[in-house]
Amino acid sequence: MEIKIAREIGYCYGVRDAVDMAIEESERARGGKVFTLGPIIHNPDTIEMLENRYSVHAVDAVDQIDRPGATVVIRTHGTTAEKAKGLSDAGFDVKDATCPFVLKTQRKAREFAAEGYHIVILGHKKHPELIGIAGHVPPDQVTIVDTREDLANLKRQLKIVVLFQSTVTYDDYAWAIAGIGAKCYEMRVLQTVCGVTITRQKRVDEVAREVELMIVIGGKNSSNTKKLVDVSRKYARTVHIEDPEEIEAIDFAGVKSVGIGTGTSTPDFLVDRVVGRLKAKAGLPAGAPAKAGEATATSPPSR
Repeated sequence: MEIKIAREIGYCYGVRDAVDMAIEESERARGGKVFTLGPIIHNPDTIEMLENRYSVHAVDAVDQIDRPGATVVIRTHGTTAEKAKGLSDAGFDVKDATCPFVLKTQRKAREFAAEGYHIVILGHKKHPELIGIAGHVPPDQVTIVDTREDLANLKRQLKIVVLFQSTVTYDDYAWAIAGIGAKCYEMRVLQTVCGVTITRQKRVDEVAREVELMIVIGGKNSSNTKKLVDVSRKYARTVHIEDPEEIEAIDFAGVKSVGIGTGTSTPDFLVDRVVGRLKAKAGLPAGAPAKAGEATATSPPSR
């Protein structure tokens, strides 16, 4: 059985920086607890590693932080301006691990709101990234559009600027653009989709076209991983796994080629474990190489 690995796998730079920040703050705390408001990324293995090895704890609400003055790291998805200010006002040492792409979108939302635009964000309504972005402008100046019903309920505006969730694509919401245009006299559409997200989809597309079975590794709550699964299914039988043990439930009968792709929050150690299990099933020695392209670096946007 041949194993092909997509040319870009593992953490993206935004996730890597966030995890590194959490670890550094833990070491600075010298054994004291560090907190994140919500999971810092959408990968349970990383969250478990941070908690067990570095005492970095994800909490759902501020009142769950049991140490006055503790360090609180804002998750990669960002948070609302009100919550960030509330943490500082409460005396916590706040560190911001928000993805640079998300920070840029938050800034654009504030700027255009100040110019009198109504902000329309296209993406998954309950995703923490969108909730955070929406929380940087007045509530009556922002609408999240996820469904055709949301579009129908969008009130007519003088000026609208359209922003995107970083992990979707323009094509996902092309249906909404014309409808939004009919709701205003002036519309601006900004490309706020993460470049890494787009590149990952291209890399998975490349491998899926060449294999019989595609395995996409990533958190079950990860929006960008789910999108990779959708892309892969166009060309190959595709399985979305979160844990290497899920390999055991996959039917490999007659499969001669397997591809691997990962979401941007998937750690390298999970990829290694999955590859190890695949090699064992294929009867390959642990040191046998899997086919992989060279990773391509992507620079973060300016903040």
